[in-house]
Amino acid sequence: MKVCAEPGCPVLTRKTRCPEHERAKDRTRGTRQQRGYDAAHDRLRAEYQRRMDAGERFDCWRCATRGVVTPIDPAHWHLGHADEDRTRYRGPECVPCNLATAGRISRGA
Repeated sequence: MKVCAEPGCPVLTRKTRCPEHERAKDRTRGTRQQRGYDAAHDRLRAEYQRRMDAGERFDCWRCATRGVVTPIDPAHWHLGHADEDRTRYRGPECVPCNLATAGRISRGA
């Protein structure tokens, strides 16, 4: 257990923030539609999932840019955005790459 990451909050939690502050943080992010995950995103992701379910194999496009081949797990993947334009998609991405990229972008790295 650790203290909530919100300054001044004494609540102990197993996560980064207590439930109250976690909800507040989620509200400030906006809805998934406001963040750009609209019906077109859902259709594209579903199409990739159908192809994977039919046996087509994909590798993480972001790993490939570093010369690494990382097969996509059809049960655990993200649809990767182009870094320079979040309205464009590059294709299936392994979860670690997607989450690390979001962190690098938010830090301006």
